[in-house]
Amino acid sequence: MKLAPDVIETVKAVVRDAFAGVTLGDGVGLHETQALDDYASNEVRAAYRADDEKNDWAAIKVEDLNKHSSSPAFMDADGMRFHLPAYMIADLDGDYRHEFAPYLCGCPGKFSLLTAHQRDAVTLYLHAVCQKENVPSYQYDIERALEEWGPA
Repeated sequence: MKLAPDVIETVKAVVRDAFAGVTLGDGVGLHETQALDDYASNEVRAAYRADDEKNDWAAIKVEDLNKHSSSPAFMDADGMRFHLPAYMIADLDGDYRHEFAPYLCGCPGKFSLLTAHQRDAVTLYLHAVCQKENVPSYQYDIERALEEWGPA
């Protein structure tokens, strides 16, 4: 079954609404995660952080999400809350070239700052990804994440 464009747009609208106004704050940013992954010095980490978007997750370029596909593994709760909608929307649009659902499993601490509305948006996203015409290779991770996230 192919996911109808109106369903995708509805899920994206829910995601945008749920994460409206979320900023990075003191969280770990997309570029900063690369410094963490490289065990870089605090000076290098600060330089990478200077390049991070901090105020508008919708301004994060899809190219950066694809370039830093392992970044969610290094994000803290603030960083994950800020970047989560950008990853979900890029994936729903078919622009994200990697597997994102595995990052939604088994790390409840990374999602501890999400509101009920934001958690519902993540669950809707997972249901939408589950219904894609071409079943993703990470279907097991999606099903596992749905079990952890609970009903929408």
